[in-house]
Amino acid sequence: MIGFLRRCVAGLFMAATMASAALAEQEPQIAGEYRATDSFEMYRGLLLRPDGTFAYALSVGALDQRSSGTWTQQGNTFDLVTTPKPVPPEFAQVEAAKGGGAPFLAVMWPNGRGIAGIDVTLGCEGQEPLYDYTQEDGWSPPSGACARPLWVQLAEPVHDIRSPRFTIETVASGLRFVLQPNSFGVIDLTGARGVVTGDRLVFHFDGREDDFVRIAPL
Repeated sequence: MIGFLRRCVAGLFMAATMASAALAEQEPQIAGEYRATDSFEMYRGLLLRPDGTFAYALSVGALDQRSSGTWTQQGNTFDLVTTPKPVPPEFAQVEAAKGGGAPFLAVMWPNGRGIAGIDVTLGCEGQEPLYDYTQEDGWSPPSGACARPLWVQLAEPVHDIRSPRFTIETVASGLRFVLQPNSFGVIDLTGARGVVTGDRLVFHFDGREDDFVRIAPL
């Protein structure tokens, strides 16, 4: 009787193993290198490695983005998780240096190098805000354009980095800000999903659908 039960258990185990193997064989092999098809002027690629890791890159004009992490497969669908979780860049206000001749506002990297092209929105009492952008040596509003500055907001438009409104207490020594890079250029693709049909990939992220094509299987 015991031998019969053992044979039954062994048979059930073997059947379950064979069924799992059959399901694994049926699951499509979607690992590979994919490229976006929407523009010849833009590079946008996704690499799904067989070990469950991925690499993503985007380059168009002045914008460069990248991401890496893990992917999991469910049939012909996969989901991405970016690891480690990126820390967004941020603007931080710092103490202004003493001395005359300083601009009204300057934005710098942590090494002290000035940054050009930072959008500036300056709130002024009793009037519409002023809009302009920085040069490497800073920015100052036109003479008499803002009688009493109340707040300022900064933005790096290429990578869509935006500050909160900074309240202006005094402008005696000028306003100084540092753009902390943190995970500059790293995009969090956690939650992105792809659906693969043959060599075509439809990539779903942030409310968009983008078409990719597989250029090389792995």
